Amino acid sequence: MIQRWLRTQLFCLILCSIPVEHSFAIPSRNSLDEPRLNHARELLGKTYKKKVTRRKTAILSREVEVSDFVMETTRVFLQKKNRGMSEKIGYAILNAAEEFSLDPVFLMAVIQNESSFNPSMRGLAGEIGLMQILPRTAKWISELYSIEYRNEGSLLDPAKNIWIGAALLHKLRDQFDSEGRLYVSAYNIGPRKLRMMMAMNKNPKLYVLAVMKRYLALYQGFKAEGDLKMLGQKARSNVLELTN
Repeated sequence: MIQRWLRTQLFCLILCSIPVEHSFAIPSRNSLDEPRLNHARELLGKTYKKKVTRRKTAILSREVEVSDFVMETTRVFLQKKNRGMSEKIGYAILNAAEEFSLDPVFLMAVIQNESSFNPSMRGLAGEIGLMQILPRTAKWISELYSIEYRNEGSLLDPAKNIWIGAALLHKLRDQFDSEGRLYVSAYNIGPRKLRMMMAMNKNPKLYVLAVMKRYLALYQGFKAEGDLKMLGQKARSNVLELTN
């Protein structure tokens, strides 16, 4: 069922062409909700539906806030050996999303696609950490956004890695006029290579589709029935279903 729904959403998506980084305060619902929903509209285009990104459940005594969902889903995605970092990573996602006007669920989708929530992941091309950032890219973004950055070891700090990755997405979003399929592709292959491909009438889709499948699968977990723990588990199983 979810596979059919995702295929429909992704088909429409293609047709439509779609404070301090270590702060440990969860942003308020109001400070997160408007930029989150605006970013969801931007990413999903004509396929956006509020019912995908908002939810209420009779089991809980109040509306489930996205911040609670992000914290719980982060916890269940992390391997047991890394769960001691769960709160730090969850808060970093929420605070970076607030600072750079991104949907925190989108940041989770990027992290899951890049590293499967492994803070010590290293890529074949030298990418490091949760958001698989190259040291030279981290240096550039850190200088541009006045982020403290010493060397590549800084990228093994999950909060720092998320903050730099979110800043990079913010920069690319600005460069490509908030066109989701372009700035998400640029995050993967770089803005220069993307422009070269565009000049040759080539449209890279695989990375965008991989991220968006995860984004939609996470939101399917968010709108599921159940308590907070069940929502996190559902989101995880939805994403793992895509990769198995």
